[in-house]
Amino acid sequence: MTFRARTGSNRPRTWDERDRRTFLLNVGFGLTVVAALLLLLIAFGLSWYGDYLASAATVNGQSISKDAYNRQLAVNTFRISYQRSRIRTLLTAGRIRTTDAENRMAVLDQYTQQAGTIALEQLIDGKVMEALAAGQGVTVSEADVDTKVTEEATTPELRRAWMIAVEPELAEGESTPTDAAKAAAKAKAQQALTDLRAGKDWDTIAKAVSTDASKDQAGDLGFIDENASLDGAFVDALVAVAKDTPTDVIEGEDGVYRVGRVTEIIDAVVDATLEQQVQAEGVALEDFRAAMRREALRDKLDEAILARVLAAGPQRQVQEIFLEQGSSETGPGAIRVRHILYSPNGDPNAASTLAEDDPAWAEAKTRADAAYQKLVADIGQFDALARAESDEGLAATSGGKLPYFSTDDAIDPVFAAAIFAPGLKEGQLLEPVKSSFGWHVIQVMRFPPDLEWANKLKAAVDGGQDFGELARDNSDNAEAAEGGDIGWIGKGQLQQELEDAIFATPVGAVSQPLVVDGEGIYLFKVNKQETREPDDEQRAQLEASAFSTWYSKEKAGFTIERSITTSVAG
Repeated sequence: MTFRARTGSNRPRTWDERDRRTFLLNVGFGLTVVAALLLLLIAFGLSWYGDYLASAATVNGQSISKDAYNRQLAVNTFRISYQRSRIRTLLTAGRIRTTDAENRMAVLDQYTQQAGTIALEQLIDGKVMEALAAGQGVTVSEADVDTKVTEEATTPELRRAWMIAVEPELAEGESTPTDAAKAAAKAKAQQALTDLRAGKDWDTIAKAVSTDASKDQAGDLGFIDENASLDGAFVDALVAVAKDTPTDVIEGEDGVYRVGRVTEIIDAVVDATLEQQVQAEGVALEDFRAAMRREALRDKLDEAILARVLAAGPQRQVQEIFLEQGSSETGPGAIRVRHILYSPNGDPNAASTLAEDDPAWAEAKTRADAAYQKLVADIGQFDALARAESDEGLAATSGGKLPYFSTDDAIDPVFAAAIFAPGLKEGQLLEPVKSSFGWHVIQVMRFPPDLEWANKLKAAVDGGQDFGELARDNSDNAEAAEGGDIGWIGKGQLQQELEDAIFATPVGAVSQPLVVDGEGIYLFKVNKQETREPDDEQRAQLEASAFSTWYSKEKAGFTIERSITTSVAG
């Protein structure tokens, strides 16, 4: 057999196995690289979305992005740093009191610790207030924003202040001054002012009259501004008074009488470089101005609400019974009592150190026995006797009322045995008992639950019993001694649920008991209604709280969801 060679072909040569293998490997590697890149891009995208576009919160379905949150956080960080720098500059120049500088730095430290929460709530409040603004006829212009920026850049006017302070003297063992001591202190301060106005030397009078530690420096307080951490009324007087002119005598919230003067005034200064500093710190100017816009909106809403509540409107003259919520109310054997304490030598803290046969113990028992006999004859005297005679320090303001006690509470064993004795009844007067603090005259007030007791009180008033007497003997508010009279109440003056209860009650009637969690139970008697303008005390209260009271109620009507944890700043 003959073998012939195969004729060659002119067709293009197909890939052999090695070529195909190489191609497939290259393709596979390429696809792997592409897939890896896609995964990286996806991961980057998800990370970027989480950092910038993901929702930090929603307000009625409107999203606040995490990017907006981070930008607001950056604005706040800059503002805190800016304020710290200003305080340090003033302190170095001797133009701020050390106390004020330390207090303000401490506040800024708190802001820093809560920076995340503050930033998120600012954005949430911004959304809420934008929604509320239209209904109040409020708008914010660029000029309003400019004004807020200028405020931020302004170091307020500084005044070199001086003080003569006269504190009423306290009798030995007393924690509050008598009316006579207050009158004497006021007269002393008034005489100092008279002498100053007659041209007498400030330094001499300050060193002779003032009871404050600053008297050794003739009352020199250093430089202050309108936000100085001194008594508010006194600061207001110093800010308003003309240079080298004494203020009137100012009675402080602490009961101290003060006269002040100002010897140097440094005008307010506006930092023209603020916006440049904002940008230099990497904060977008539009973000900074957006923060200022939110604050301007808040200010204008405040003005609108305040204008409304300060106008003449319906007010109601109200009495109140307040039953304070007690931690032991639900404990075993819980009971509320009031007492009048007669301690040997009038000192409950030293009573346990006295011998049993010390005559002071017998004298204390004699006083307790006399009080008991008075109360047997007329239990209505209890509140007045407690305020006037009890050696318990708080009795002068509480009328001897004590909180709920249960058998789980660690109290004096003799006192405990008396109030937890079986068979006690509401209103029962106990014979004097001797504890380690002195002799007690005790009356059982009530047993829980307080809501049931509040309903009994309402029924008693509805049946003709005097509301004022019941308030005196049951209420835990500061006005109990005056029959629970809390004066004239207008719209915006109290928290919303209290206001609603008062204005829902017919004139001449008593409200249903109102339970406020964390506080207690309220009963109101509405005596009359008139159209009135707020008096000075009401005006001050409204200026301090009307907006926050209104806004809290309005904000509660929004659906707000927070999606991020803000416990750690940044």
